[in-house]
This record gives sequence, C-alpha cells and structure tokens, in this order.
Amino acid sequence: MTARGAGWAVGLALALRLLLALATADRVTADVLRYRKVADHLLDVSWNPYETRRLYPYPPPWAAVEAAAGWAARRGLLPFAVAVKLPVIAADLLIVAALGAMARAGRASPLSPWLYAAHPVSLLVGGVHGQFDAIPLALALVSVESLARGRRDASALALAGAIATKSFPVLLLPALAFDRGARPPSALRYATLALAPGALLLLPFALADPPALARELFGYSGIADFGWAALARGGEWLASGELPRSEARFWPLASLASKAVFLGAWATALVAARGGRLRLEAGRLALLVLVAFVTLYGLLSAQYLLWVVPLGLARPGRAAAAYTAAATAGLAGFYLFLAPGVLAAPLADEALEQAGRLWVAGAAATLVAAAAWLAALVREGRNGLRAATATS
Repeated sequence: MTARGAGWAVGLALALRLLLALATADRVTADVLRYRKVADHLLDVSWNPYETRRLYPYPPPWAAVEAAAGWAARRGLLPFAVAVKLPVIAADLLIVAALGAMARAGRASPLSPWLYAAHPVSLLVGGVHGQFDAIPLALALVSVESLARGRRDASALALAGAIATKSFPVLLLPALAFDRGARPPSALRYATLALAPGALLLLPFALADPPALARELFGYSGIADFGWAALARGGEWLASGELPRSEARFWPLASLASKAVFLGAWATALVAARGGRLRLEAGRLALLVLVAFVTLYGLLSAQYLLWVVPLGLARPGRAAAAYTAAATAGLAGFYLFLAPGVLAAPLADEALEQAGRLWVAGAAATLVAAAAWLAALVREGRNGLRAATATS
C-alpha cells in the first residue's frame, strides 16, 4: 500500500466517524451520560474522579478528556457527545495509519487500513457508543509495530500509554517484553518503561483517597453483556421474560470462574511461547491473548468486542470475517435492547423483543466465532513450531 492509499483510507475513516458523531450529537446516554456526570464532578466538585461511585473505572487520563469536553460544551463550542468522541476518532485514524505503515512494510495486508476504516464494530463502539477503547488499541498497535522495527524502548513507551489509558493492555506486556527470546534484564527494562508512567499517574489519587481508588479502579470486574455469562443471562430472559442485572456483583461465581479460567489460559500460552512450544510473532501472540480473553472471560462489556479487531485485521481472513459478522449483529441487538437511545430511539413491544433475540443470538455467535479464531491461532503457533523444527 502506498502512503497516498493509506491517506485515502484515513480520510474515509474520518468522514464516517465524524458523520456518526454529528448524527448522535444530541444523544447523551449510556456511557456518554456517565462521562458527562464525571465531567460535572471534576468541574464543580473535586479533581478526583474516583470519588464518584460506579462512574469511573479507568486510569486517570480519560478524566481530563471528560473535563475538557464538559468545559467545551458549557461554552457552546461543541456538543458534549461530539467533543468527548474527538480523541476516539483521532485514535481510529491512528489505527488506520499504523495498519497502512505495516502494510507498506509487508507486515499487514494492503486491505487492512480500508477494512478498519469501515469496520462496523469500530464505527459502533467509537462513533456511536462513544467508548474510547480505540485509544489504548492504537497505542498497542504502535507498540507492536515499533517492536517489529527493533525499537524496544519506543514499543515499551507506546504500551505505557496504552496501559495508562485503559488497564487491559497490561495483558500484552509479557508477550511483548519477551519478544524474540529477550533476556530477563531486557524484559525487565521493557516492563519498567511500560508500567512506571501509569503508576506515577495513579500515585496522587492513591495518596489522596486509597479506598476510592481501590473501589473504583481495582474493584471493576466487567459486565455480563457479552461472553458466556451473558448467554446465561440472555437464556434466563428468553425462558422467563425476566432479565437479570449485568453487573459483576450479581455474577460472583461467573466473575471468579472467568478470572481463573482466563488467567490459567493466559499463563499457559505465555509459558508455551517462552518455552518455544508455541511459535508466534509478537503481534500474533498479542492477538491470541486478546482473542482468548473475549472467548474465556464471561463478563464482557460491549466495547471489549473491539479489542481483537486492529491486530486481527493485520491478516484478515475467514476467522476475522466470521467474528466481524457475529459481533456486529450482537452489538446491534445490544444497543437496541439494552442501551436504548444509543443507536436509535427506544423500541417497544415486538420490536424490542426482536432486538433482544438478536442480542442473544449475536452474543452466542460471537462466542463461537472467537473460540474458532482462538483455535486457529493455537494451530498457527503449533504449525510454526513444526516448521521451525523441520528446518533446524
């Protein structure tokens, strides 16, 4: 792909996302409503977002975006729902540009930037819903590409930015720190660079109100909107007409099992990769970790479905296509059924019931597609080991 072609893909991504952001400018609901509540708290009450309850389960930087969006809205510069999405749009453009750079280096398909530019999961999660997972995903993608270019410190610092924005990229740290058989001192330097900035950002909040920080940031365990717990939740709704609550505190056993199963699989995959029993380059191993999370963790918020998309599109294929179709259907049903006002005006009666059925079917199909993708990545790693053994 030429730089000019990548530029056109970036332009397409920008046009689509701005169109969606402007079309939903008056929809301050769901997470965007929570963002505004935090902004009001920061502007009128306190500098500490963790003093709010069940509103801010993120590292500190996003709070600055919420406050800035609130400030702009109060002065009539931009609607809040548009202002708060602008950094997300910028991150999506960075993902498209990074995939273009990877394609020019032969590390991604030339189709990748175009596929992400028009990807329905990205458009729904960022342009409509307003969730900001694209920011850490963009930085994680830059981290992977920097590592491929031999720039370990730059990779670690990009990963630091990802971790400091949302916590989940820390799951990628071992896969990237030990890339290409890195020795423990090199891996320790990488980990220090990746973790220290986030720790320093948290320090003032830890000193100001440790219980609030622990409650809001470290006490969050997910939402049963997708994943295998969501299927149990949806199944109960289909059987009884009663929809259980989604918060992790209502699913204590599922939450505990999710953590145990995923962490066991995560550790097994990393040990296998470190021991040479699974041969995957850093980007593919990072993708395996994220696909394993989407498959094995039972309490997934809607935006988690985006996590596998940027790295997955570097080598698009049947697994990525099947996942895209399933996740798009599941998200459409979710927004119409469980998040009224995000995608469209609230539904009622038969239309609402059909949206609920679409959510359950889409969540089930997403889980099946993710499991198949995970199995394919494991086979890829084992095939890489056999190929390496055959040539040695």
